[in-house]
Amino acid sequence: MRAPIGLLVCLVTVSAAAAPPTDEALAAHATALVRRLDGQGFTVLVEPPFVLVGDEAPAKLRQRAQTVRWTRELLRRDFFGADPDRVLEVWLFKDERSYRRGAKHYFGDEPNTPYGYYSSDHDALVMNIGPGAGTLVHEVVHPYVEANFPDAPSWFNEGLASLYERPTEKKGHIWGLPNWRLPNLKKQITDRTLPGMAKLLGTSRDEFYNAEFDAYAYARYLLLYLQEQGKLTAFYQKFVADKTDPTGRAALEDVLGEKLETFEPRWRKWAVALKGDNH
Repeated sequence: MRAPIGLLVCLVTVSAAAAPPTDEALAAHATALVRRLDGQGFTVLVEPPFVLVGDEAPAKLRQRAQTVRWTRELLRRDFFGADPDRVLEVWLFKDERSYRRGAKHYFGDEPNTPYGYYSSDHDALVMNIGPGAGTLVHEVVHPYVEANFPDAPSWFNEGLASLYERPTEKKGHIWGLPNWRLPNLKKQITDRTLPGMAKLLGTSRDEFYNAEFDAYAYARYLLLYLQEQGKLTAFYQKFVADKTDPTGRAALEDVLGEKLETFEPRWRKWAVALKGDNH
């Protein structure tokens, strides 16, 4: 799956990525999809740099397009200097049943999540939009991380995407609110089953996705803390620029002004005391 307070420093990543798809390329891709899906109950529309495909009513898909536009504008304002460099499809299925059926029929996939996922191989974001727009915002983050920070570890990629599962806007910036992942994080902290933060930062892709602890929640609330302190964008910039530490630990300690050994106990107390975990 692949849904606020402080002043964020507004920096933009300079990327050497190829140019995003042209309006002509997007229109041609949309036209081809309309022909391919004729009579199958889908609406297709262009929302640069994406082509949206949905089995909801056309008016609902236009609302989803507005969400994509809002997400793109705010993500680029605080983090990303480049759009994805190819046409990406965003498939929005109205419920879990149609999502699983569509993922299998159109992509040969059997999703391991009821929410959605980003497939770089298929150039597609595929999701069950039934639970709400948080899933859509989450998934849109992934191709932007791929385009601007291709070496990002999974903990950061999924942590940033998960941060915006419950998004709002604050003073012109995208802002993640506490959500349903918090109770499990609190439980693992109080049960003393959550490993040290260095372990999270050092996880490989497989280690992150197969972790025995709640790696998504851990990463999300680490980044939410940085957001609350007005340090998230600065951390991202330092992390991207640091070519010697792929884990992000050095960048994190730099923006915090302290070592993990002193920061982590304070972060755990902060997370346990955090409110607003019922969404």
